[in-house]
Amino acid sequence: MRNSDGAAARIAYGLGNLGTNIYSQAFATFILFFYVDHLRAPIGPITLAMTIQSVWHAVLNPLMGLWSDRTRSRWGRRIPYIAAGFLPLGLVFWLLWHPLVGQHGLVWYFLIMVALFDGLYLMVVINWTSLFPEMFRSLKSRAEVARWRQGIGIVALMIGVSLPPILYGRFGWSTMGALLAVVGTLGFLAVVWGGRGNPQTTMPAPTTPEPLWHPFWAVLKEPGFIRYLTMNFLVQFVLVLIPAAMPFFGKYVLHLRHSQLSLMLASAFIVAILTVYPWSRLIPRWGSRRSLTTAVGIMTVAVLLYFAAHRFAMGVMASMVLGVGLGGFLMLIDIVMAEIIDAHAARQGVRREGAFYGVNGFILRFGTTLEALIIYLVFHVTGYHANSAGIASPDVRLGIRLLMAGIPAVALLGALWAFRPGPSRFFDGR
Repeated sequence: MRNSDGAAARIAYGLGNLGTNIYSQAFATFILFFYVDHLRAPIGPITLAMTIQSVWHAVLNPLMGLWSDRTRSRWGRRIPYIAAGFLPLGLVFWLLWHPLVGQHGLVWYFLIMVALFDGLYLMVVINWTSLFPEMFRSLKSRAEVARWRQGIGIVALMIGVSLPPILYGRFGWSTMGALLAVVGTLGFLAVVWGGRGNPQTTMPAPTTPEPLWHPFWAVLKEPGFIRYLTMNFLVQFVLVLIPAAMPFFGKYVLHLRHSQLSLMLASAFIVAILTVYPWSRLIPRWGSRRSLTTAVGIMTVAVLLYFAAHRFAMGVMASMVLGVGLGGFLMLIDIVMAEIIDAHAARQGVRREGAFYGVNGFILRFGTTLEALIIYLVFHVTGYHANSAGIASPDVRLGIRLLMAGIPAVALLGALWAFRPGPSRFFDGR
């Protein structure tokens, strides 16, 4: 465990993606469906609460990253926060699915609990992501860790997105939340065990603290980071919007059973797992630009297939195509960020992992705000009404198809445009 490139350290670090992806994807995919369609909470106040929560999350991201970068302790800069936060995080996640109030208090309960969830989630996850370029320094070790991390991460995505319909359909929402919380908690426990005493996690913070605003301006000026942020925001927005719309798509458009919805969701992640190794072989040969452009292009084809889907089989086919692009995107996104951080450290003489990941998280969080706003507008305009029979008007079904395909297609085309060849001050595919 003393060697940051050891197999045990790589696996232990990668297991952190269990908590990271299970919590984030289960929340993004089912929280709106749970409160609006199952608990019958009013959609307007709930989406407003989600918007407030997203702003809170966005503000906390860079501040938490800066705080982490400035920390000094015998256990390093990152591990103390993960150790302190992962147990309370699991408890709060479960309470999101086990409301302690009645119908009239749901909106306030939701707002308070997601604020607690966000604070604890960022405390743990920003420090976990910041460990990646700190612990693993060579391209070879990063590529190997990325395979472990994304292989485990895709399994976690599958657990967080495709397993809940089976769990809540059979055991109820509270039991679902508890089971997912246990798995996520064990994942972060492995990170704490694997990172303790690691020499790369005990790097000191800068001797003289910088002014509060300086690290953020410094990372935004780093060549390539703005282009990276734009591309990543648009793709991650799609990866938030599609899972959030999927339960509505399955219920009101395709009229799927719980097991069929789980299978359609799982097919994307199964294919993504199977393509991690082929992508890892293609990336060194093709380079980051061509590989990432190809992955996003495949995802664009997939969302167009969702728009055309009228049967379960076509929905599964679209999910499988999406999984091919997803596997490549997830493989590349960590490596590209680590290379940008390394280049910045070489020029500036200081490592600012927390600032980079904090700014990235700040930008990405507005994708959730945009998702909540778009879902509200589409449902409001089309006249959506929750019902147990899965009956919807043609306008509502068209609106759900736009959420699943039309809007994601525009966003993915925007990501391809942002990643086009451009001036050297932007990301140049290093």
